[in-house]
Amino acid sequence: MAGGRMSALSLPIDAGASVEFKPFRARTPLFTIAAGRVLVTLTLPERVNAGDVEFARRLAERSAAFAVEVERLYRSGRPSSGRPSGRSSGKGRAA
Repeated sequence: MAGGRMSALSLPIDAGASVEFKPFRARTPLFTIAAGRVLVTLTLPERVNAGDVEFARRLAERSAAFAVEVERLYRSGRPSSGRPSGRSSGKGRAA
C-alpha cells in the first residue's frame, strides 16, 4: 500500500446487507456490497494486470476467512467483542 493519506469506511452489516458479483462479456466485472443506505462497488481498469488478479485472489481469500469467523461466532452463541482475534489482518501477499 502506498504511503500518504487514506480514507476509511466502517460499514455495519446486518441481515439486510447484500453482496453482488456482476460479470460482463465486454468489460471488467463489478463487485458490490450494499448495507443500509450505502453502496460500495469495486471496479477495475479496462485492462487488468497481475496486480489486479492478486487483489481479487486476496479478496476471495479474506472473504472466505471472514465467513469462517462469522460462522464460528454464530455457532459458539457468544457475541463478538468487536476486537480482532489475532488472526490475519488482511495485509500481506496472496499464496
